[in-house]
Amino acid sequence: MIKNVTFEKTIYNDLPHKFEAGTPNIAGGIGLGAAIDFINSIGYDFIIQHEAELSRFATSQLRDIKGLRFIGTAKERAGLVSFVLDGIHPYDTGVILDKLGIALRTGHHCTQPVMNFFGVPGTVRASFAVYNTKQEVIRLVEGIERVKRMF
Repeated sequence: MIKNVTFEKTIYNDLPHKFEAGTPNIAGGIGLGAAIDFINSIGYDFIIQHEAELSRFATSQLRDIKGLRFIGTAKERAGLVSFVLDGIHPYDTGVILDKLGIALRTGHHCTQPVMNFFGVPGTVRASFAVYNTKQEVIRLVEGIERVKRMF
């Protein structure tokens, strides 16, 4: 960031270096490299297939829960499901599932106009990745059933 410093003056470096204060994000670069190695070791096609399979499995399991309404039903989508439960605020659902050790997201997901269009205060969103399992989907279903019993 600095070319030269004396007691009299400071001479800043040329662009873009004068805006590069501190140590570069070395750990982030190493982490990115490890992530790329991990993806390459598993295979990108396998990851896509696994996430799609989990999403289909979750949809089929969640479809049987009375009072659960999916938000978004595209055939081709990322590995996630968004839903609401009749009479239960998404935040309440999320807090209880969190206490059960089930990690997911609740809220507007930066899509408040879409939420307004669907007339919902937000959604519960479960996302699936290569490290998730069908057993975790089953735990999600069991957790949602518990939420419903509590309300």
